[in-house]
Amino acid sequence: MSHRDPIDALHAVLLSMDGGIAAAAKRVGRSPGIMHNKFSDAMPHYEVTAREAIALAEYAKTKVYAEAICEYFGGVFVELPAGMAGDDDVLQAYLSIIQSMGDLSREFTEARSDGIIEPSEFDALKLRAHRTVGAIQRMLAEIESTVREVPTAGLKAVR
Repeated sequence: MSHRDPIDALHAVLLSMDGGIAAAAKRVGRSPGIMHNKFSDAMPHYEVTAREAIALAEYAKTKVYAEAICEYFGGVFVELPAGMAGDDDVLQAYLSIIQSMGDLSREFTEARSDGIIEPSEFDALKLRAHRTVGAIQRMLAEIESTVREVPTAGLKAVR
């Protein structure tokens, strides 16, 4: 299975932005020349550090670097919700899991229909399964935002 190179993915995003690499370099405190060298295959002694990549991704408002890192390690990037969830948020997250499981089941049934699961079908199933895991992670994050300690002060023991 081929993976996107995280630095190449980030480089492509930065090149497509107004001002390109030069503008991005200035925003993260690097000289444009050095930053161009860091992205150049012809300059192997220069490399984009993880800190620089994160700063550049934040500047570009992109998650492509994080997504490619997760993909490299066989996972998937899941953005978790911010703030405290309400009942509707938790219910929506739960329904999203059900929908994702249904999609996974349908794709699995279709892939198996001829008795052979081809590599491309497996890749699609793996992606769908990662999305299902992501839906579960989002639901857990929604639920976690509602967890509170029960106050113990002033409670009387029941006999």
